[in-house]
Amino acid sequence: MKNDLNTAQLPLVEKPETFLDLGPVDVAPLWAQVQRLSETVWLQEDNAKENKFDVFHHTRHIIFRFTPSNRDPREFYSNPIWMIWKPLLLPVMNGITAQYGLKQCEYSKVMLARLSAGAVIDRHVDGAGSNLVTHKVHVPLQTNEGAVFYIGDSKRHLAVGRAYEVNNIAPHGVENTGDEDRIHLIFEHFDAAT
Repeated sequence: MKNDLNTAQLPLVEKPETFLDLGPVDVAPLWAQVQRLSETVWLQEDNAKENKFDVFHHTRHIIFRFTPSNRDPREFYSNPIWMIWKPLLLPVMNGITAQYGLKQCEYSKVMLARLSAGAVIDRHVDGAGSNLVTHKVHVPLQTNEGAVFYIGDSKRHLAVGRAYEVNNIAPHGVENTGDEDRIHLIFEHFDAAT
């Protein structure tokens, strides 16, 4: 697969075929803070997001870090809200990524994603660019049995208290047939030392 020009110096990462269960994670302190978020904050942050793709029509995001135009992850930016939340986010993310054995782990995208009850994220692929050189991890904070993640022909309910790497360059989508919103911490990371 041809690598994007901007990411030519970064190695392609090996994606799981579908899902990779990364094991247990303590999300209680983070979840306690997420529960304090007002609807106004969710709306304001969602209105300011860069990832306004049609497939997310029923998903609100709070973007802490993002890669401009999904190109070179080394060019990520941090929104002001990152400085407030990073003391809660970094312990969770660092605990998960320690098992990757990266020399210099960097987080190029960090966000909360809230899929409304009874809604879907249409099947899509995240495309080339930064997605070829980063690992994408989902950490469920609130979910229900009706929230199912699809990758190719596989489907899986992602449970609270665990982290999962997903293959975001394969066709994937989500349906939430439950009666409560599904909220995930989602982040992408790469080895900045390569």
